[in-house]
Amino acid sequence: MKFTIIGAALFLLQSFLLTEAKREATPSKPNILFIFTDDQDAKLDSIDYMPNLQKYLVQQGTIYRNHYATISVCCPSRVSLLRGQYAHNTNITDVSPPYGGYARFSRLGLGDNYLPIWMQEAGYSTHYIGKLMNEYTVNNYNNPKPKGFDYQDQLVDPFTYIYNTAVFSRNGEPPVYYNNTYQTDVIHAKARDALKRQRDTDKPFFLWVAPMAPHGQFFIGDNGSIETMPAVPATRHANLFKDVKIPRNPNFNPENQTKTASFWKDMERLNDTIVEELDEAYRDRLRALQAVDEMIGSLFEELEEQGKLDNTYVIYSADNGYHLGQHRSYPGKCSNIEEDINVPFIVRGPGIEKGKISDVVSSHHDIAPTLLALAKGDEYVPDWVDGGVIPLTKDLERHPKPVAKESFAVEFWATFNMAENYPSIKIVGPNTYKTVRVISDNYNYMYSVWCTGEHELYNLKDDPYELNNIYGNTHIQLRSRLDALIIVLKACRADNCRDPWRIIHPEDPSIKTLEDALHEKYDYHYTQFQKFTFGECENHYSASNELPHIGSHFINNITYIHTNSGSQAVFSAPRNQKRDETKPDLKSIPEDILGLLYLIPKPEQAGQFSLDEDYEKHSVPVPQELIDTHINWSEYGFYNVGS
Repeated sequence: MKFTIIGAALFLLQSFLLTEAKREATPSKPNILFIFTDDQDAKLDSIDYMPNLQKYLVQQGTIYRNHYATISVCCPSRVSLLRGQYAHNTNITDVSPPYGGYARFSRLGLGDNYLPIWMQEAGYSTHYIGKLMNEYTVNNYNNPKPKGFDYQDQLVDPFTYIYNTAVFSRNGEPPVYYNNTYQTDVIHAKARDALKRQRDTDKPFFLWVAPMAPHGQFFIGDNGSIETMPAVPATRHANLFKDVKIPRNPNFNPENQTKTASFWKDMERLNDTIVEELDEAYRDRLRALQAVDEMIGSLFEELEEQGKLDNTYVIYSADNGYHLGQHRSYPGKCSNIEEDINVPFIVRGPGIEKGKISDVVSSHHDIAPTLLALAKGDEYVPDWVDGGVIPLTKDLERHPKPVAKESFAVEFWATFNMAENYPSIKIVGPNTYKTVRVISDNYNYMYSVWCTGEHELYNLKDDPYELNNIYGNTHIQLRSRLDALIIVLKACRADNCRDPWRIIHPEDPSIKTLEDALHEKYDYHYTQFQKFTFGECENHYSASNELPHIGSHFINNITYIHTNSGSQAVFSAPRNQKRDETKPDLKSIPEDILGLLYLIPKPEQAGQFSLDEDYEKHSVPVPQELIDTHINWSEYGFYNVGS
């Protein structure tokens, strides 16, 4: 009996030790820190001026230089990321009502099933600090409170785009402003504190930090007008980079305009005075990013102090890019040029190669499923998600739902456009288009169909600055494949977005790439496809306006409808095109509302506080009168000047 007891005890001890050894050998779920800036370019060298970003991320991680936003404007791009979907599936296609904004996001129920909730289901504590999306305001900050966050501290409109007036709502509580502070510094302090709160917990965290920089600042005049101005740096950075200029790439303010679509072709060459102003705006963007860069250094130091850096993925990206003078453009985004859609995507963490540049093709809607794959939470990603898993690590290279191999769509809907920082300038030509990008080792194409019926095709492998539209000089074999690809991607859903060729070649699963499809034996197959066309130039997504639809995409497809006079054949033919180049009729902010805004002081220059002091002592409740007065900010053009 004695030996039996001893044997049993030894067996239990051995089992315990084996279990402990196995537990220690199995790494815990990784932490994830996601730093997400606003309007930061990947093509104009901005990351080169961020020393902490270079030290901690570029040198210790991988740059994914073929990462893209599929709609180049703030709110739709952020929702696309949060939901893992194209904008044509979220139906958030603008920055403000009626086709965009936080109220529409909530009304459509998009916040009931999205990234932070999936991360919580995967066992993570979730935290969000900074800008969430347009139209999250002092009036609707808790109507509803954003779901899925254990801790949230978000910027609220109408103060989001004012650098020296930092206004936040924490955890759905009434907003407060931080008197005499610089907004990015407050975000920095809140982010570091959020990390510090992870010191005594083993639960993995997902921390999303979203500074507004280097977005331009909104300026509200005493007459109630709203304009944009360049980014405002912290006072300590205001005199940096005095001799820096926008890179003078071949597409910068060219002597001869080479872009052919109506949106571009009539832009006049910028004079020397405007070029100097654009250079200064560029310098201000770099200066505003310095406070972000300081935050990066501080957050890495905190991760190192906690001993969690080796088990943390740190990701750096932006909602969309930005153009300044390219193809004679005034400041802004919203176009399909590389400066607007190609965004930084830099990753550091376990299994990520150091100091590497990757050519893997990916988009913002791929980020959510990728984060869940890193978190070992694939089962929480809904089947309707359009994105796939980016092969950041060797393990993810074998994931059953990978990103699209080489292609993605870029889309936009607008009947007018305005230049940021230049309110009197109207961009002629509607800005509604569908673009398909196809990138591989052997080719790099950008193919666009505009609502005006115009086409652009650029071979970016030989022409990276989009100087030579080869649409009219390209063999029909290539054009036919790209036409078919855009028909699928313009309205794709879920796995059709990740593998569009299976829709184009349903009976031949061997076709996975454009190169596969270009074989001459498929030439006849492509003669059957209709050409993609818009019915008219509309400012929102309408499936019936973008033809043909899959299922009726062959030329010989005819749908019969019954009329009083009998059956009538109806073809997917374009309707008359409409061009609305007028600016919206915007009101000035009336005096009584201006009076409410002035209840929050707006210092010319924000003071600097030490991270070691209690920054909350600077917080002051937003006056209740402003919270209780419902204001439709879009009515005054608040989001039409560069959100």
